[in-house]
Amino acid sequence: MFSGFPRPTKQFHGKSYPAISPSRPELSVKGQTVMITGGATGIGLQTSIAFAQAGARKIVILARSKDPMMKAEENIEADYPETEVLTYAVSVTDSERVTEIVKGIGTLDILVLNAAVMNAPGPVLDIDPEDTLENFKVNVFGPLSLVKAFVNLPPRSADAPRTVIYTSSAGIQFVLPGTGAYNASKSAMTYLIRCIHEEHGKAGIRSFAFHPAFAYTDGAKSLGLQPDQFDYDSTDLPAHYAVWLCSAEADFLKGRFVWAHWDVEELQAKKEVIVNDPSQLRIALVQDKLME
Repeated sequence: MFSGFPRPTKQFHGKSYPAISPSRPELSVKGQTVMITGGATGIGLQTSIAFAQAGARKIVILARSKDPMMKAEENIEADYPETEVLTYAVSVTDSERVTEIVKGIGTLDILVLNAAVMNAPGPVLDIDPEDTLENFKVNVFGPLSLVKAFVNLPPRSADAPRTVIYTSSAGIQFVLPGTGAYNASKSAMTYLIRCIHEEHGKAGIRSFAFHPAFAYTDGAKSLGLQPDQFDYDSTDLPAHYAVWLCSAEADFLKGRFVWAHWDVEELQAKKEVIVNDPSQLRIALVQDKLME
């Protein structure tokens, strides 16, 4: 769907590829604990599996529906016996409960903020205000409470980095009719991820926001999309990309907004340009032509 959109890499991936494979030793998260919201279905489930493939010691799944979580726990532990899976049926909007859960985990290395809600498509002024508010509760306030609880935990060791990954949306870059409230909430949290990087980066908190994929998930089905309507991406693309973001190879992208479709090796080749220009891969005001 987005293949013709301007991008910083020539290669535009629709499925996983060797450089982001969780089986790469360089991407190992062995011994680490990962928390994934919405980690029992769709992209979230594939992300849970990917971190198990990368050797996570413990995966904590937060979701509202109990049955999918129990199935995810059973399947992941059967396929990856060295990984323990903990599940909690909770909404990310219940800040008191999720804070309690995070504190109970004790040590948390990686937080993947994947849970989201999207209102039925429609013009911004026609959307029920309560639906708009729900977008912000689930896509902004919930994740923000989780990040706060995560940051307040003691690190596994004094020099152990901790990573926050927020599943954003390509829609924050342009107007996609019918998705205004949803993309406004995604844009808000993407900006806050940048702030978290600026304010907590020196304390070892690595923060990223990324557009995951255009995959045929339950969410796509709920919007009325058909399985043959588009050339959909594979759910393993964003899942494996999330694992890659946790590696030292992605350090130069901290605090920025990226797409899982962009080739990571090409991005690494442009590392110097990205690091030396604060405006690169960030949502900002464009005025270069006006300054000529």
